[in-house]
Amino acid sequence: MGAAETLASFFQAENDRDWETYRTFLHADVVWHLHAEHERVIQGIEEYLRVMQDAYRDSNTRFRVEEMHESARGERIAVLLIDDDGARSFEVFDFEDGRIRGEHEFLLG
Repeated sequence: MGAAETLASFFQAENDRDWETYRTFLHADVVWHLHAEHERVIQGIEEYLRVMQDAYRDSNTRFRVEEMHESARGERIAVLLIDDDGARSFEVFDFEDGRIRGEHEFLLG
C-alpha cells in the first residue's frame, strides 16, 4: 500500500473512531507538530492517540480530504482537510517504513 492509500485508510479510521486500526498507521516514534494558537508537539503513539481521543470525545464531526498532493518519491503528502463545520486544516505527513513518522498540522479555521 502506498502512502496516499495508507493516509486515506488512516483518515477513514479517524472518521470511524476506530482507534485500534488508527494506531496501526503510526510509526512508533511518531511526532506531531500542532501549529495552532499555542504550538504543541505530541510524541509517540500513546500520546498521539490520547490527544485524538480527547479531541473527539463529545463530537460526531467528520472531515473530508479537499486536496491531496504526494511528493515525487511518495514519502511526503500534503493535504487540505475540511470538517462538517467548514473548519479547515493543512497537514503535511512524512512516512517512514510505510507508517506516519511525522505530521505538521496547521489549523486554518
